Amino acid sequence: MKRRIKLAKKYKILQLYYEGVSAESLCNDYHIAHSTLYKWITDYPRENIIRAKLKKDDIIHLPRMISHTKKIEAEIDFLHRTVTDHMSLRERMKIIDNEYGKESLHVQCDALGINRTTYLNHKYYGKNEDAWFIKREAEYTEIIKKIYEDSGHVYGAKKIAAIMKKSGKPVSEHYVRRIMAKSGLISARSSTRKDHLIVARNMREAAQSSQNFKPNAPNQVWVSDVTAVCIHGHYYHICVFIDLFSRKVVGYNVGRNGSVQLIKKAFLKAFNDRQPKSLIIHTDNGATYTSYSFNRTLLERKVKHSYSRPGVPHDNAVAETFFNSLKRESLLRDDYPRSLRDLKDRVDIYMEWYNAKRLHEHLNYVAPDVYEEQYKTK
Repeated sequence: MKRRIKLAKKYKILQLYYEGVSAESLCNDYHIAHSTLYKWITDYPRENIIRAKLKKDDIIHLPRMISHTKKIEAEIDFLHRTVTDHMSLRERMKIIDNEYGKESLHVQCDALGINRTTYLNHKYYGKNEDAWFIKREAEYTEIIKKIYEDSGHVYGAKKIAAIMKKSGKPVSEHYVRRIMAKSGLISARSSTRKDHLIVARNMREAAQSSQNFKPNAPNQVWVSDVTAVCIHGHYYHICVFIDLFSRKVVGYNVGRNGSVQLIKKAFLKAFNDRQPKSLIIHTDNGATYTSYSFNRTLLERKVKHSYSRPGVPHDNAVAETFFNSLKRESLLRDDYPRSLRDLKDRVDIYMEWYNAKRLHEHLNYVAPDVYEEQYKTK
């Protein structure tokens, strides 16, 4: 029959062990197995034995306590994920109103994810439906909806938060995202594809250096690239020239093929409109950009030509990022263009909006035209 050792005796043995008596002596004196003693040592560390009393309930079983704590944390996380996070602030406030005083207010607010000051403002200064935070949420929801509609459903939480801050309505990106989700507002640029996010991040990192070009004024460095759009099995091409200082599209052209004439026409239009004094054009190593005809055009106008490094496509990240925006925000957003004429019309509309109104993170959330005007006033 298995011998049962009383808790008081177990505590005494462990206390002797922690005071320096060897395990061998204790096992011989109290007739217990070595494995039993070492299990007790694991279950009842020195700190717990020192603090513990002889009563059974006062002895702390550390492994069991850790396991119980983890179980409680998992249960709380599950409740937040499946219930609490989907409740409105008003609903969570109402729960505390009904349970107020039954537990500590700290416990109630932490359990429901509510700032304690927010709840106290609601309790002592709010009048049910007229509470300040409810009014504020309703007001900001209308502002967010208007900015979202004005952007053509393009702007996400980050850009909307930046616009609101500039207009004297300071909000966090997280707050705007929550309001948008609650109102069913989804940015046209939203994507769940992780690979897109990785590529976009690589492009942003490369764009910071952009071949080490750091223009401090317009018309110092332009970047250019060509992309293709398939319509009814036929590929049409779009060429752009972008000022690296203001990110403005200074010239573009849409054609049936990506020929040298396509890029020359786009360049000459930009050059004649802007009349740059000392200009560098940066492009990839495509056949049209390395052609004799295009480089002769640059040479005649004393324009220097810079190329991306071989095998490093992100050197021309600014142009690549622009085409990504053009396609996601306009061309491929709802349906594909139906003809070359339709494609040209969409590109014209987008270019006008992009230069005049579209906020650019790199420009501290102003449009390219506004950024150049700010430079001129300085």
